[in-house]
Amino acid sequence: MKKIIKEKIIIAFLINFLLAFMLLIFGPSEIFFSNVTEFEFVYGEFAGYMTLFAVAGTIVFTLIFSVLPDKAYRAVMSVIFAFSVGGYIQVMFLNKNLDLLGVNPEGYKVGTGQSVGNLIVWLVIIVGVIVLAFWKSEIWKKTVMYLSVFLLLIQAVALVSLTVSAREEAYVYPEGKWHLSGENQYTVSADKNVIVIILDYFSNQYIEPLLTAYPDAVDFLHDFTYYNNMDCVYFGTFPSLPHMLTGQEVDMDVGINEWCENIWNNESTEEFYDMLSEQNFVANVYTPDTNILCGLNSPEILDGKLSNVVNSSQEIDIFYKLLFKTMAKMSSYRMFPDILKPYFYANIDEYSNIVEVKENKINHENYDFYKGLTEKRLTADSKSNYYIVQHIMGPHLYTTDEAGNYKENSTLEETTKGCMVIVNEYLNQLKDLGVYDDATIIITADHGGPYDSQVIFYMKEPQEKHDVSPVNTAPVSFADYMPTIAEAVGVDYTKYGKSVHDYEQDEERTRTVWLRMYSEDYPSVPCYTGDKTGDSNVYFGYTYTGDVSELLKQTEIGPSEIVPIVDSYF
Repeated sequence: MKKIIKEKIIIAFLINFLLAFMLLIFGPSEIFFSNVTEFEFVYGEFAGYMTLFAVAGTIVFTLIFSVLPDKAYRAVMSVIFAFSVGGYIQVMFLNKNLDLLGVNPEGYKVGTGQSVGNLIVWLVIIVGVIVLAFWKSEIWKKTVMYLSVFLLLIQAVALVSLTVSAREEAYVYPEGKWHLSGENQYTVSADKNVIVIILDYFSNQYIEPLLTAYPDAVDFLHDFTYYNNMDCVYFGTFPSLPHMLTGQEVDMDVGINEWCENIWNNESTEEFYDMLSEQNFVANVYTPDTNILCGLNSPEILDGKLSNVVNSSQEIDIFYKLLFKTMAKMSSYRMFPDILKPYFYANIDEYSNIVEVKENKINHENYDFYKGLTEKRLTADSKSNYYIVQHIMGPHLYTTDEAGNYKENSTLEETTKGCMVIVNEYLNQLKDLGVYDDATIIITADHGGPYDSQVIFYMKEPQEKHDVSPVNTAPVSFADYMPTIAEAVGVDYTKYGKSVHDYEQDEERTRTVWLRMYSEDYPSVPCYTGDKTGDSNVYFGYTYTGDVSELLKQTEIGPSEIVPIVDSYF
C-alpha cells in the first residue's frame, strides 16, 4: 500500500509540476525575454514569486489528487498531463503569427477551419492519454513519468539559456534614462498652436458605424474640413508615426534600428525641427513607447528635435497583482488550444498598466488622457508657440465607453464615440482659453485596419468656421503631412513637398499602402530586438488610384508589389 501511495504521489507531483512549470515559470519567462523591450519591469519582479506559486500549487494539488480513488486519480492526472503535452505541441508547432502583445482590437480571431483542426489535435491527445490510463495502466504510468521528466528537462535547459543570454536591461533598471516627458501634456500656447490629435487605429471606415449608432457624434467638428480620402501610407503605429514626424519613407533595405537612426539624423528632419525652433515653436510629442520612434536607439537621438525629450530617472509603481495575473494570462493564451485563447487574450493596455510612472507620465489610454484633461485642464504658455502631437489609444482597444470612461469589453461604436467626447472636451478647453480660433487643429489616426488603410482626417485652419463640416475628396496622404504642418506654421513648405491643400477634389492620384506581412515564399527574419524571430518578413504594397473602395478592391486582388525586409518590428 505504501508503495502504491508513494507511486501516486511521485506521478502526481511530476504531472502537476510540469503544467505549473510551463504555465507559471517557463511560459512567462520565454514571453518576457522575447519581448523585453516592450516591458517596463525587470525579470526579478515576477520570476521568483511565480516560481513560489508554481511549487506551492504543485504541492497542494499533489496532496489533493493523491488521495482520490484510483479511477478518478488516473482520469484527472491524464487530463492534466494531456494539457501539458498539448500545450507543448501548441507552442512549438500550432501557434501561427500569434499576437502575444495584444495589439489586435478585436482580440484573438482565427478561421473556423484552423480552430476545428486545432481542437481535433487536442482531443486526440486528451482521449489518447485517458484511454492509455485505463487500458494499459502500467504503460501509462511509465509514459507520464518519463515524458514529464523529459519535457521538464528540455524546457529547463531552454530557460537557463534564456536567462544567461538575456541583455542587462532584463535584470536592471537604468539609473538615468532618456524618455519623453508628459510634464506639459496639458499645456498649449497662449499665442499660436498647431495641434494634432492622433487616435490610434481609427479607419475612416469606422465613421459609418459610429454615425449609425450616434448620429450626432461628430457634429461638434463643424468648423473642420473632413478629408475622406486620406491614405496613411504604412499600416501600424510603427512605421507610420515616425514617418509622419520625419517625412522619411521606410528604407526596406536596412534594419529598423538603422532606419530610425537615419531618419532622425536626416538633414531634412533636422532642418524641419530647426525651422520650428526659429519660429519660436516647441515640439512636444506625447506617445509612451519611444521604441516606435527610435527602435533600440536611445531617445537621445530625439534631442534637439522634440522639446519634451529629457534625460532623468523615473520613479515607478508596480502593480504586482496585475503583473502576475497578466503574465499567467499571456502564458495560458500562448499554450492553450485556439478555442480557449479568446478567454486568455491580454490586451496591450493590461501589461502597459502594470507599471505606472509616478511623475510626468504620458497619458496614452483614452480614459487616462480624459481623466487628466478634466482634472488638470489645459493651461496656456505665453512664452512659446506650440506644435503638439497627442497620440492616444483611440479605437485600437475597445476599452472606452460612450462617455470617454473605462469600460471592459466595450464596442467599436462606444469606443469611437468616447474618443469623440474626449476630443470635444479638448476643443472646448481650447475655447475656454481663447486659443481655439487661431489654432490649426488636426484630428486623425496613425493608421486604419490592415486593409482599410485610410484614416480619418479632420483639419481646422485658423479662423475657419462652418455650420456643417465640409467634405473634401482630394486624394491626400501622410506623405503630405510634414508639408502641411510647415504650411500651418507659416513658412515656405514646398521644400518638404505638397500639402493637403495642393490636391484638388476628385483629382487622380496613384498611392501605395504598405502592410507588414509574413510570406512563406521568403525567408524568416529576426525581430529588430534580436531576441526572437520576427512575425513579418515582407511588406505588401497595394497600389491604387481612387478612393478607399479602389484600395479594398486591390487588397482582394493581391499586393501590387512584395518587398522583403531585413528585420521585423514585432
